[in-house]
Amino acid sequence: MSEPEILPWDRQRREPEKAYGYFVLYRDLGRTRTVAKVATEVHKSRDYLHKLASTWKWVQRAQTWDREEDRLYVEGLAEQRRDMARRHARIASALQGKLVTRLQNLDASKLGPGDIARWLEVATRVERLALGLPDSTTAHTGPDGGPIRAEVDQMSEQQRADFFRALMAEAAARAGQAGPAGDADDPDGDEDEDEEETAGEPAAQG
Repeated sequence: MSEPEILPWDRQRREPEKAYGYFVLYRDLGRTRTVAKVATEVHKSRDYLHKLASTWKWVQRAQTWDREEDRLYVEGLAEQRRDMARRHARIASALQGKLVTRLQNLDASKLGPGDIARWLEVATRVERLALGLPDSTTAHTGPDGGPIRAEVDQMSEQQRADFFRALMAEAAARAGQAGPAGDADDPDGDEDEDEEETAGEPAAQG
């Protein structure tokens, strides 16, 4: 069985234990390390420690240690960013699910154009940011910066209700759910009051 690899920052073959202890002190001082600082801490002469540093290549070994620490830091940071993106994506998905539930119980005739546009905006924006995508697209940009509002302002009540149902279907698709059942037969959103209160209660708490 082969011997384990000896890394530069480990104790080297035939390196005295006391000399390695001095090197560890030097290594762990960070990028502002000096032999003089070690000499002060261990109460040894600088000449003696400079000789050890030269013999056992403290500078080169410490630099290798620094590069390894940098690599581990970058890897850890990348993993934290991946975890954050996954967490934000889960939050966005949960938010979209709650919005879909709430949208199924809203009366489109009572909503203004701005209300309709904002229902989908927040959840989709969070999701896009979590996936590293732009939080807006030129396809949804109009003269006043609010294209949906500009279009809905010009709709009749029936057209607005149809548009609202389409918006609900899009929200359901984004959340991985089916579209609202029975919506086509109930354009004004008149459902049984008990059922509406039951379905709407979790969303109100969320």
